Amino acid sequence: MKDENYAGLAPSLVEQYRQAFSEHGDSPAGVLWPRGRQSLRFEALTRHFVSDGFSVLDYGCGLGHLKEYLDQRFSQYKYFGADLVPEFVNTVASKFPEAHVQQVQSYRDVSVLVDHIVISGTFNIIEGMDRSAYVERVEAALLHLFSCATTSMAVNFMTDRVDFIQPNALHMNVEVLSDFMRRNLSPRLRIDESYMPYEFTIVALKDREIVRPDNIYRQF
Repeated sequence: MKDENYAGLAPSLVEQYRQAFSEHGDSPAGVLWPRGRQSLRFEALTRHFVSDGFSVLDYGCGLGHLKEYLDQRFSQYKYFGADLVPEFVNTVASKFPEAHVQQVQSYRDVSVLVDHIVISGTFNIIEGMDRSAYVERVEAALLHLFSCATTSMAVNFMTDRVDFIQPNALHMNVEVLSDFMRRNLSPRLRIDESYMPYEFTIVALKDREIVRPDNIYRQF
């Protein structure tokens, strides 16, 4: 899923996902991750989840593969999903009746308050706009979604440290993005470039209180 709220643009992207789902079914390729490696991404996005009892919004949930990953590690938590693609929403609802899943047209449709928000691959595709305009939209989405989290928001991107960038692919500069998040979301960030050479994850933490006199952040 990619968030888009421009008339005439979202349907074509939805059709890309529909075609991938039709061809590949409930698999990483079915959500346009043909090489898989989802467990590496999910580990980077959620390693700060330390105990049961949390709530999480999977923004751009696709086929709910993050929930399958979390189910192997936690016995009790509340899962919320949001996606543009009706087939994805219906599939997740069918697979996980206990989940709370909604179809959205924009990040503005999200109002639920949760502990953690996870955004995996959601903003990777640019369609119908120039890059700078799209990046501004991504930043607006991050601002809104962070306001819906009480503990953290984790997001991943493809890095711009590559030899080739496809015209419709969003490759972000980690220093530029981290500076934006530090100034506008939280000074307390976790930046992970260790799990893949061409992707990175940034986790913004809500609790920025400095514990005195030790001058440290409160631990989870």
